[in-house]
Amino acid sequence: MNHKLTIGIDAGGTRTRLAARSPISETDIRLEGPAANLLRAGADRAASVLAALIRKALPLRAGHELGAVCVGMAGAGTRRARKALRRRLGLLLPVLSNTPLKIAHDGVTALEGAFGGESGLLVIAGTGSVVYGRAGDGSILRAGGWGYLIGDEGSGHGLGVRGLRAVAQAFDEGKETVLSALLAERFGIGRGSDLLHRVYQEKWPVQHMAMLVLEASEKGDSEARHIVELEAEALTTQAARLVRRSAPVEPRLALCGGLADSAHYADAFAAAMRQTLPGWTVCRPAADALEGALRMAGRLLPSP
Repeated sequence: MNHKLTIGIDAGGTRTRLAARSPISETDIRLEGPAANLLRAGADRAASVLAALIRKALPLRAGHELGAVCVGMAGAGTRRARKALRRRLGLLLPVLSNTPLKIAHDGVTALEGAFGGESGLLVIAGTGSVVYGRAGDGSILRAGGWGYLIGDEGSGHGLGVRGLRAVAQAFDEGKETVLSALLAERFGIGRGSDLLHRVYQEKWPVQHMAMLVLEASEKGDSEARHIVELEAEALTTQAARLVRRSAPVEPRLALCGGLADSAHYADAFAAAMRQTLPGWTVCRPAADALEGALRMAGRLLPSP
């Protein structure tokens, strides 16, 4: 007897996770692979990562028929990008030609996991930032997600850039600050020439500075605290823009992403939210993007 196997995949800039679920098994298959950001890696590389994980998962549930697959992928924000990935994935895995397959931005699958398919806002604050919302009528809207050059308010990159600007200004003024001292201690960037070389020649990850900004702010440094407050406010403003232009949304917001793991940042964000969207509640997601992808895959199955 064949049993329908549903597969959910969460593909991000750090790693790719797969979960396969069967109605007759008490536990899901869980696998991990390398990062697969569609925008950065391209369709060929992203499809190779996905195909390898699916190939590895299928033999672990022998006797099961592949029922549906949902992929939530970073960088899959445009229809053109998703179409290219779907085409390449079909070439690598012909079994998908007869299998319901949905490819979505990982923010959509994270939104699904956060509220179980019900209305609310999800703010993702990691290296970058984006806001997704589901209105009461089921429509999905998005604000932000414009990348580090023209967006990413309230993200690790946003905090890092402001922090490095503050350090550069301290170098200009010939003084040492809490932020400049931390940067020298942790990363050996103690002079203006070091900063220029590391950022522009070595392409030092600017988001590394975000952790130093949060550390200094938590310890009471006024300059760092001001940076955190500015970035948190900018991100809540992004959320408010989405609310103003959408159908009614349940007044609740879930915060996720790497910065959400910082209690200090989460508190600053919640304080900004109380000012920007009074009456809204801030909570942790009920489930993650991988569970959201599994739920969405389940809805692709044909009715019995």
